[in-house]
Amino acid sequence: MKNIIILTSILIITTLSVLFIYNFNSKPKIKNVLVIPLNDGVSESYTDSALNMLKHKFPKVNIIIGDKIKLPKSCFNGKRYRADAILKFLVKIKPDSIDHVIGLTSSDISVTRTIIRNGKKKVYPDRGIMGLGRRPGSVCVISSYRIPKIENFAKTTVHEFMHMLGVPHCTHKHCIMQDGNGSGKNMRESNHIHESCYHMANKSF
Repeated sequence: MKNIIILTSILIITTLSVLFIYNFNSKPKIKNVLVIPLNDGVSESYTDSALNMLKHKFPKVNIIIGDKIKLPKSCFNGKRYRADAILKFLVKIKPDSIDHVIGLTSSDISVTRTIIRNGKKKVYPDRGIMGLGRRPGSVCVISSYRIPKIENFAKTTVHEFMHMLGVPHCTHKHCIMQDGNGSGKNMRESNHIHESCYHMANKSF
């Protein structure tokens, strides 16, 4: 009788332990995303559109709006703000409690980029861009300077966020993760996130 009671107790404890571990691991991971307006930031309509699309595509993000921050002079090359330098700056100021930082700015940003034109590679030492994100990584920056349409700004924000989640450029037509090859055509024509890209992004949650 005593052995039966001990065995029953062990089974109950084991069952409870398994249930606890299952419930703990099955809880959806929430990513804390800090959005920082850089320099003058972007207009409220641009910000709202971008964050609404981000939240719609990825409901498990907790968006926190930070205060405006002036970019340091070390990020400015006399003509534009270097996106790669901005990312290094954002890494330095990222709080430990934050998973990802999104910098939003109306300032012109650039990066050294190799673009293929007519089958030939050409290096642009200071190419103006719409956004840049580390892949995978914790920081990205998006500029409205070259994006006249609010919808395209929102799509660019989601594009760079997905880079942070480890998603590379996509070859499927009209996917938001297509590489525009310096033209911005990918954002103008994109209308969905391909299932393979979406699956890859959600694996990081």
